[in-house]
Amino acid sequence: MKSVRVAAVALAASACLVTGVTSAQAAPVPAHTASADAQQSRSAAIGASALPEVRTFTGSAMGVSQSLAVESAVRFAYTIAQSYGWQASQCYVHSTSVRSVGGGLYSATANLFCQR
Repeated sequence: MKSVRVAAVALAASACLVTGVTSAQAAPVPAHTASADAQQSRSAAIGASALPEVRTFTGSAMGVSQSLAVESAVRFAYTIAQSYGWQASQCYVHSTSVRSVGGGLYSATANLFCQR
């Protein structure tokens, strides 16, 4: 008898350290298998649609202007998401931040929220 799989929706918070021109980190969201509680509610789960898979990705970059730094960080976050098999149409920019690091350079961070 197959065990009932329960889809869990979780946001993976990722930390981003600016150690070079560009860096990022994405934490995977594992699928959870059925537990005793899930098996007790088997009749409710059978035939129900699975919950969507959700992930967040964070990219950071530097630029000579605020807009170039943000644009580069967003582009890098999308590149990371695509390397994990996500399509650009499944993601949107959730938030961005930018700050001056001196010498005419800006550091930006972009957070993507992806769902499928």
